Amino acid sequence: MHKKTFLKIALALIVAIGLVFAVKALFPTQIEVGKKTIQITVLVQQDDGSMKTIFDQSVKTDAEYLADLLLELNDNSVLSVTLAGEATDPYGRSLIAINNIEITNWEAGPWWLYNSDNNPDCVAVGYCSGIDSCPVYDGDVFVFSYTSTY
Repeated sequence: MHKKTFLKIALALIVAIGLVFAVKALFPTQIEVGKKTIQITVLVQQDDGSMKTIFDQSVKTDAEYLADLLLELNDNSVLSVTLAGEATDPYGRSLIAINNIEITNWEAGPWWLYNSDNNPDCVAVGYCSGIDSCPVYDGDVFVFSYTSTY
């Protein structure tokens, strides 16, 4: 009896995973090309747990992915950004530092986290993907937080 239940659940999971991949294949993310205005906010957790805003600005870009936007801001001396790894790595590059505030303890944090409440791809899955695979759209708002809490 338990074996049949397990098989039914396993089959349902396989079908669900297959449907997710089929939908992604049939309806790939549409990258928005051209000029966009993106709001970038950078917050740093203080010793008392409160968050301090160190950057809050709308920027114009034609970048297609979040990593490209961050590197563009770095190249234009708007923000100092440090990435590690390669765009071709399984999860893409990691955000190491913004304005010389660098991750020093990978196990305990604090870490650089980011999210968007209006980017369609982030909203659809409930989180933003890696910076090399997260498309940017006109009007997006991204919040980067240096924090030890999720």
